[in-house]
Amino acid sequence: MVMSSVALMALFVLPALAQEDTEVDQVKSMLEGIPEIVAPQAEQAQKKQAVNPEGMALDAYFRACRKVVHARFKMPKKILRTSPSVEVFFLVSVDLEGNILGVTAPKRSGFRAWDAAALDALNKVGRLPVPPQGWSVADDKVLVPFNRHSR
Repeated sequence: MVMSSVALMALFVLPALAQEDTEVDQVKSMLEGIPEIVAPQAEQAQKKQAVNPEGMALDAYFRACRKVVHARFKMPKKILRTSPSVEVFFLVSVDLEGNILGVTAPKRSGFRAWDAAALDALNKVGRLPVPPQGWSVADDKVLVPFNRHSR
């Protein structure tokens, strides 16, 4: 009985094990044949050069942008007298030269004339100061509020 089971094992199991070894060797040789992927040097240099803007540099930049835009803002005084807490915010997309690429208002003021005056100020400016180093055109935006202090 023991002999027959050893004979059966020799017939079926040993060839399967030998076949597994050759398959493992084939996979190893295929993996060794794959070349190593190396990032181009230019991309690595760009990653090293990417700098996040400093917090203080951004604060000064945002103040400078607001000053430029608020200088062109013609505040509707009648609305201000009736609603002193009126306010609208605009998110302004800016390229690396300061050109305004787009404007969105997450929440309107509720007064069409106030929103139009604020948007008119942005249109008159057309270009904001040059952003600080590390500015991301895709991700960074300038927040410009228009309220009773926007003079």
